[in-house]
This record gives sequence, C-alpha cells and structure tokens, in this order.
Amino acid sequence: MNAISLISYISLLGYAVGAAALLIILSVFNGFEGLFTKMYSNFDADFQVLPASGKEISIKNLPINRIKQEDWLRGLTCVWEENALLRYNGKQTIATIKAVDDNYLLVNPLDTHIIRGDMILSHGDTNFALVGEGIGYQLGIDPDDQFRYLGIYLPKKGKVDMLDPQGAFAHGVIFPVGVFSVQEEVDNKYVLMPLSYVFSQLEDSSSISLVEIRMKAGYDSDVCKEKLQELLGNAFIVKNRFEQRETFFKVMQSEKSISYFILVFILLIAAFNTIGSLYMVVIEKRKDLRVLATMGLTANKTAYIFITQSLLIAVVGGLVGLVLGYLICIGQQEFQWVALQSSGDTVISAYPVKVKNGDLLKVFFTLLAMGLITSLYPAWKARELIKES
Repeated sequence: MNAISLISYISLLGYAVGAAALLIILSVFNGFEGLFTKMYSNFDADFQVLPASGKEISIKNLPINRIKQEDWLRGLTCVWEENALLRYNGKQTIATIKAVDDNYLLVNPLDTHIIRGDMILSHGDTNFALVGEGIGYQLGIDPDDQFRYLGIYLPKKGKVDMLDPQGAFAHGVIFPVGVFSVQEEVDNKYVLMPLSYVFSQLEDSSSISLVEIRMKAGYDSDVCKEKLQELLGNAFIVKNRFEQRETFFKVMQSEKSISYFILVFILLIAAFNTIGSLYMVVIEKRKDLRVLATMGLTANKTAYIFITQSLLIAVVGGLVGLVLGYLICIGQQEFQWVALQSSGDTVISAYPVKVKNGDLLKVFFTLLAMGLITSLYPAWKARELIKES
C-alpha cells in the first residue's frame, strides 16, 4: 500500500468518525429534549388559551361549551395564576399560586410526581394545597404535621388604600397535603390550590388567567391547535406545549445547532486530508492523464473523475459512520453504557439518546457537501493539467 492509498483510507476513516460523532451528538440532544418534554408533559397541558391583550379572561366570554363539543378534547381546566406571599412555621416566601378546577387532577397525571403526602385538592368542604418541592424546602413544609397550616396573602384588585395597606391583600389559610416534584423550574415556583377556594378568598369569580386543554391520544397537535384558534377567534392566543416553554426549547435548539456547526467545522478540517490525497493523485498520475488526453479524455471528464472519487470517499465513510453511530445510540438506549453523574434524586441514570430520520439525512448530506467541496481544488488542477496537454 503506497502513501496515497493510506491517506485516502485515513480520509475515509475521518469521514466515518465525523459522521458517527455528529449523529451521536444530535441524538443526545434529541434525547434530552424528549426527556424534558416528558417531564413537563404531566404538568403542562397540550394547549394554553391566553387573552390576546391584558392578563385576565372573562369567563362569560369563553365559549367553553363549544370547546367541549370537539371530538379531540380530553379535558379542559380553568386556571387562575398570581404571585402570592406564603407563610409557614415562621418562614415566608413568594410563590405563584396556580388555582385549578376539579378537572385538573383528572387529566393531569401528577400522582407519579408526589414525593410526600397525598394528591388531593379538596374533600367535601375542605380545601388542600399541593406545594412544589423547592417551595416546600424553603418553608420547611411537612404534610404529616396536621397542626400547621399554610398562610396565603393574595393581592386584591383595585386601588390600594394607603391608610390600610393590609386591605390590599386577601388572607387565608390552607393545609399543605402534599409536595410534588416535576422539574426545578416548576418546583421552585408553583403551589396548586382549588379554584373555588381562591375565588372565595378574593370574593371574585368573574375572570381567570388562562385555560388549559388536553387532547386525546392519536390526534395531530397542529391540526387541533388550528381548529381551536379558529373557534376562539382573535381575542385569544393558543399556545402548544413547546410555545409554553418557548425560551427553554429555543435554548435547547440553539445549543444543538452550535454543537452541530462546531463538529462540522472540525470535520471540515479533517476532510482536508482528502484534498491532499487527491492532489497527490493528480501529481502522481500526470503522465497517465496526458496519455489519456491524447486518447480523447476531456478536461471536464477528468475533473468529473476526481469529483466522483472524493464523493465516493465521503459517501462510503459517511455510511460507515452513520451505521456505527446508530449502533452506538441503540446500544446506549438498551445497555446505558454512559452514565450520568448526579447527586440526589434523578429521573435518569444514563444519557438519553433518540435517533431521528431527519438527523440521519442531515449528517449524510453534510458529508456529501464536504466531499464535493474537498474535490474542487484537485479536480480544477487535473482539469488545468489536461488543458495544458
């Protein structure tokens, strides 16, 4: 084996390793995205209906009965959200009260997220609260302590009387029956309460903050969102699951794109081996090319030969890398070779991976483009050599 053949094989190996690395990195990001989506899915609804302007929705303006007639509808929950001051056992903190109606726990599977206490918001005339783990830790909440209640200070509507600032708040107490853990952002922010309890404290039941809607399995999210938006009109905004966490998922996509371009840049540097090996082939085969030129080989056909050779190296190396990367991803899914180092409770013990067909095509065409780019200079030199003959 001569040096040129060795360099060609090294180029092929570089494409294979690069393709495998690209596919694995993209699949890991897909795995984390799917993991976080699943984590949020038990708390976030499929759709949120928000007012197009302002912070509140008048209940009388909501076509709730028309929405309930949709065949794709699984459940609908009216929600009131507002920041409030919480006090418990001499400690206090600010949290977001998420007041929900009786349908909420029926269509939101939070039972797997209850880490202490029970999943219940009301029983008869008695109301209860479910507290996020972060809030529970700050206040030292113990659901087993039946003698301590959670004090709540809710801001009332209207102007504040400066002579009686406490009148600007509605004060109530409620027993924290359970602590849930979904994700740190949620756990440090939310406390769940019955909507009827909050309405009674505020002495106002005319408006809510948003409506959460879940759809039945088997229906297309985009189609359902379009139907819902058409039904509600321009006075409301419908957000799907990803739009509710738009910033989070945009960051995930940005990190994925940045990692992809960094690896492509590294792979492009490695692909310069192909330029070197093809250029040396041109130099080595000068005499043969001139002989072929006298036999009728044109400059364009000569260039085409070297472009084809470069593309073959990229395609073969890319396919080998894709197969290798795919097998590594499947192995990680099945055997969890690479573990996650974390402390405390965690929902996963190994890096999640998910291979998407779109990523397979993206990596393949990326390598194909690299093969074409790296062939241009050697093909041009070979073409010029034929022209000079």
